[in-house]
Amino acid sequence: MFRLCASYVLLSLVSLIALSCEADAKKATPREKKQTSSHGHEVSVEFLAGKFSPASDTSFTSVPNKYSTRRQYIAKDTLQAFEALAKEALHAGFHLQIVSATRNFVTQRIIWDGKFNGQRKVGGEDLSKTLPNEAERALKILEFSSMPGTSRHHWGTDLDIHALEVKGPALTNATFKSGTGLKFYTWLVNNAPRHGFCQPYTGSPQDRNSGMKHGYQEERWHWSYRPLAAKYLAAYEKNLQALRPQGFAGDKAASGFFSDFVSNVDTSCKSND
Repeated sequence: MFRLCASYVLLSLVSLIALSCEADAKKATPREKKQTSSHGHEVSVEFLAGKFSPASDTSFTSVPNKYSTRRQYIAKDTLQAFEALAKEALHAGFHLQIVSATRNFVTQRIIWDGKFNGQRKVGGEDLSKTLPNEAERALKILEFSSMPGTSRHHWGTDLDIHALEVKGPALTNATFKSGTGLKFYTWLVNNAPRHGFCQPYTGSPQDRNSGMKHGYQEERWHWSYRPLAAKYLAAYEKNLQALRPQGFAGDKAASGFFSDFVSNVDTSCKSND
């Protein structure tokens, strides 16, 4: 069994970010339990915004080593569904890997602030210099990266999934448009829904929801455990005022369009309630 060099590089970079913020994550705002409940999981504004530590939350657990090369956390219900999916994938010849699971507010802020302030290049550019307008800069970053407090990865329901057999970068749509990558993606489309998973970002943002101006581009690697995530999304949408962006670079500039990036997901990922 081997792991591709490209996957090792990607996972190593993400691991460095996770380790650097682990201490801060443990100091994150405690998860209050006030508002609504789904499948035994209490929901608060702090939880929805990722302001808690998954390492100390009893509804989360660590991802088994066979699915990840670094320490990651995931909602227990999500892991149970993922393991069933992974077992079925083996019969189809795919060994599933979780490239990225839960990322709380602290982790997401490190990624976001680095890009917003120019310490991390985006497309080879220092956006703090090429896009001085903060709203335009935020929108550029949002083409693929979530802003802190709005990421579905905060909830322990969303996974960036890859397979050891697939060649090419794990977080690139082109990887899943030909060869083994396309075969794997097609398998996920046909089988993941039976285990409760949906693909939140399909096609273009405008095609997903014509009434919304903004949204994330397609992400063929990103899958969400719908039984939990759909209810968390509904709770988020009911508390938009309390969840307005704050506490990171450019937060005020993003307040006018953040809700589109939260709500503009494929209809298969929304609640029927």
